[in-house]
Amino acid sequence: MNAPTLDSVLSAKAKLEEELRNLQQQETELRRKAAENAFSEVMRLLGQFCPQFTSKQKAEIAAAAGEKAPSKPKKSAAGEVVPKYWLPHTGETWSGRGRMPRSFAAYEGSAAHKEWMAKNPNDRFPKFPG
Repeated sequence: MNAPTLDSVLSAKAKLEEELRNLQQQETELRRKAAENAFSEVMRLLGQFCPQFTSKQKAEIAAAAGEKAPSKPKKSAAGEVVPKYWLPHTGETWSGRGRMPRSFAAYEGSAAHKEWMAKNPNDRFPKFPG
């Protein structure tokens, strides 16, 4: 009985690895050629039928090709609202939206507010100067 030696096993392994590399190169080349043929066929079909496609079908084709579908512009996040009122003595501001800040509620009941209201009867609070 002939037992395989380490050298013979390593030699056989090297031959098999070389054959595997050759097969992988052949596979890569065959896939490239098949892709070229498929691309030619796809382009021919698109040229022939594209005018009849709906916009939804065109979007699906673009998505299949890896294009991102045109999305609606995102609404801006609830950003900062420009202040409408301010308290000159503290510098605090309020947009006039939502609940009234405590400082404005406190100012509303003060003598300073009553004095200001006497001079500005049509305004609720001092306008923001910006």
